Amino acid sequence: MDDGWKKVLSKIGKAFLIVAVAIFSAILLAPFLSESLQLYPDQLKWFRLVALGIVAWGVLGRSGWEIQTIKGQTAPEAFNSRWFTLLYFFGCFCGALGVLVEPVKG
Repeated sequence: MDDGWKKVLSKIGKAFLIVAVAIFSAILLAPFLSESLQLYPDQLKWFRLVALGIVAWGVLGRSGWEIQTIKGQTAPEAFNSRWFTLLYFFGCFCGALGVLVEPVKG
């Protein structure tokens, strides 16, 4: 297997790990937030919309070819990659919380 395939598979594995950690963290935190925040269903809808907005911000704000160099190691490229990953993590985390947090009944 050449280096290109190794990089692609490594990136896919890291992405899966990031999403899994975000969702697992939300699973652990959801019961506590359900008790302490006591959100109504309409409030949870807004929380889910914020999560969707964070993911969309990451996708639409990501720079591609216009900042890309051959090595891919410039400061803008490194920042762009980390920012994208951070937004995706928080988007997945908030989205999972929006699904898992139990709304107040009534």
